[in-house]
Amino acid sequence: MDQYKLEDLMDATKEEVGKEVVEKLLPQVIQEAGGFLFDKGVAMLVSEIVESVLPVANNVLLSYKQHRLERNVLNTLNMIQSRQTEIEYRMNELLENNRAFITQVTEALLDNIVDEIQEKMVEYNVNGYINLLKSDHTNIDLGLMFFKTMSQLNDLDIRILKVYSNLKTDGESIVSICNELNLELNQIQFIKEKLERFGLLQSRNEEINENNLEMIVKYLEKVKKENRKRNPDDIKVPSLKRVSASNSYRIVSLGRSYLTMIG
Repeated sequence: MDQYKLEDLMDATKEEVGKEVVEKLLPQVIQEAGGFLFDKGVAMLVSEIVESVLPVANNVLLSYKQHRLERNVLNTLNMIQSRQTEIEYRMNELLENNRAFITQVTEALLDNIVDEIQEKMVEYNVNGYINLLKSDHTNIDLGLMFFKTMSQLNDLDIRILKVYSNLKTDGESIVSICNELNLELNQIQFIKEKLERFGLLQSRNEEINENNLEMIVKYLEKVKKENRKRNPDDIKVPSLKRVSASNSYRIVSLGRSYLTMIG
């Protein structure tokens, strides 16, 4: 399999985006990642990522934002290089048949990472990006929905979501997170409600209310039907569940899918 150095790739690309331009705008990236080797299909992807982020770098005026941008791009290239064997065949296939999908999800990834403060969120976004490229299902709407949701989450949100999954490899709990970050339980409640709004968690009270309402509707339909008869049968009143004073939550399939995507 042909391999390409990032430095050589920048030299060989279109004239206005040569290595000199990258060295000027993203010096730390070229210094640390210039020698990275990428297989053919992945090399083209990496070239697109670097080219797309250059206009952002050109407009950065604050040094701390420049450092953050370079760090995020470098972390992205590191993760793509470390997993390129997973996606090389798929990349060649997509470049041939569905390049538009690559372009759109790459743009969505860059929108999320160029100014991301939390390094862990960069990792989550890149993992999701690589898993989207690996997937046999190239539904751009679902891909963009994933990145839109990720852009509104932070590392604490993800940690709370993990607590409700079966992926608790680090043994975290709500209590341990509160102790570590000096948070109150009512502050965690806001995060749970946020995750519920994004469809990643479901309120058990809401679930109980929905089930109760469904049983009431069925009961009333049966009563109406029996009342039309000359000798109606008695209809048993449904046993409704009591809503708890303290709300609890459970993870739903979408939440599990997101954790799988970013993990």
